Amino acid sequence: MEPLTCATTTGPIFSALGAVFYFSPASIARAESIGLDVVSLYGAGRGGALHGQAPQEIDQTFFFFKPGMIAAMVERGRSLAEPEVIWDAHLGGADDFARATFTNVDASVFTGFADAAEVVVAAAPRGRWPIFDGYRAAPMPEDHVARAYRSVIALRELRGGVHTDAVVSLGLSGAVACQLDQGDGYFKLHGFTDDDKVPVTDELLASKAAAEQRTDEAMAELFAALRSDQLEELVAGAAALEAAAR
Repeated sequence: MEPLTCATTTGPIFSALGAVFYFSPASIARAESIGLDVVSLYGAGRGGALHGQAPQEIDQTFFFFKPGMIAAMVERGRSLAEPEVIWDAHLGGADDFARATFTNVDASVFTGFADAAEVVVAAAPRGRWPIFDGYRAAPMPEDHVARAYRSVIALRELRGGVHTDAVVSLGLSGAVACQLDQGDGYFKLHGFTDDDKVPVTDELLASKAAAEQRTDEAMAELFAALRSDQLEELVAGAAALEAAAR
C-alpha cells in the first residue's frame, strides 16, 4: 500500500471516529463527576491540550470555530474545576468510551494499528501543531483498547493541524472553510450563523478541493515513516474501529 492511499482512506475515518466520544455517555458521566456539563468538558478538555494557555489563546488555535466560542467554554469549565482535573476527565471520557465500544474487536487488530499509529505520532515534527502535541504528550493507557483509541484521537488532531495549514495557505478563513465542510449542521455546531455565510463560488470550491488534496499529500509524507504492511494495518484497524462504533 502507498502512503497516499492510506492517507485518503483513513482521513475521513479519523476525522469522525476521533471526535465521537466528545458528547458520548462516557464523557457526560465524566463531566458530571467534576461538576461540569459535557459542552464545557469538550471545550475546556480538548483545550486542555494547550496546557497553560489563556482562554483567548486557546480560542485562536481552534481555527474552525466562531471567535469567542471556545474561550467561553474554557472560561466556564475553569470556573468550576481545575484545568488538570478537566484534562484528566476529558481523556478519561475517551478511554471509557473506547472500553465500552471496542472490546469485541480482535486484539491483534488493535496491536497492529496502535503500533503503526505510534510510529507516525512519534515521527511527526514537534512544535507545529499544538493541539496534536498536547495529546501525544499525554501518557498512554495500559490496556490495548484505550491505547488504540487514543491513537485515533492523536491522528485526528495531527490531520486537523495539517488541514489548518492547508486552509490558511489557500487564504480561506475558518468560517468559510467550515461553511464548505459537512453542511449547515456542522457550520452551526461551530458557532456560526447565516450572517457568517458567504456566496459559494467555483473559486471557493476549487480552494476547498485543493485544501483536501494538500492535506492528503502532507499526511502521506507523514505516513511515509511506515512500511507497506504497517500502512495496511493502519487502514485495517481504522476500518475495524469504525465498524465497531456504528
